[in-house]
Amino acid sequence: MTAALRSLLGGAIALLIALLVLGVAADLLGDPVSRQIGPEGDSAASAALRAALGLDAPWLERLLRPLLDLFRGDLGTSSWLRRPAGEAVAEALGVTLRLALIAWPVGVAAGAALGLALAALPARLARLPLLLLAVPGFVVAVVAVEVFAVGLGWVPAAGFSGIRSLLLPAALLAGALAVKLALILQDGLRAIATEPFAIFAEARGLSATRRLLAYRLLPASALLARFGALQAGYLLGGALVMETVFALPGLGRLAVLALQHGDLPLLRAAMLAAGTGFLVARFVAEAAQAALDPRPTAARIA
Repeated sequence: MTAALRSLLGGAIALLIALLVLGVAADLLGDPVSRQIGPEGDSAASAALRAALGLDAPWLERLLRPLLDLFRGDLGTSSWLRRPAGEAVAEALGVTLRLALIAWPVGVAAGAALGLALAALPARLARLPLLLLAVPGFVVAVVAVEVFAVGLGWVPAAGFSGIRSLLLPAALLAGALAVKLALILQDGLRAIATEPFAIFAEARGLSATRRLLAYRLLPASALLARFGALQAGYLLGGALVMETVFALPGLGRLAVLALQHGDLPLLRAAMLAAGTGFLVARFVAEAAQAALDPRPTAARIA
């Protein structure tokens, strides 16, 4: 638990530094004022927007202002949407949370079952699912849209109109998660099979089911918990490809649009939400692994 807390503190500090540097590095991303107003925009309007974004302030103030505003609970106002950045991020996060809540449990359950099946196969055959991960996610998503949305009409092709709009992207996310988890789990199960306690259990003549559950799957549960929790963090950060292909108003797509429009307050708020979700998921992952496998990190299988 101490290591998990140290990791959480270090990640939080890194996130705050990233949010601070974003204000200074905005010039490297292009001038957000010219993006929103245009090169031929009114000079007075440009100056007003620059002042509202804090881009006319000295670099030290630009560095510290986001942190001070954050401590006051003020995430700023989106210059693109003309509304509080926190409200826009909360709406987008709601869509991403629904997507994650559908995809994550299905992916973890399917990955655990597939991992057990792969562990029973010869090592060469068990690596075949790697070929699925070699296919770009957007290619799979586009093909799925053509087949299930356009061809069969089972689900909407794009946009968000309720849970039905999330079924196909959630299924694709769950499939990718299941393959990753299965490959990692089967590697862990193979490594556990060479441990002395597993060899001794086989020598005792225990049943295959008992050896699998008590002497292989139970020791691998720490690996399963850690990877599963980490993947939940990635999903909370926004499944960017799926949100883009299916035009879902989620957190990842909102961050990309904020970047395209040079909307620094909205981009900061989106980064804060995504980073916080990942940090919490990583803390849960490391705490769960420490509870299930209290050995030192160097002695663990994963």
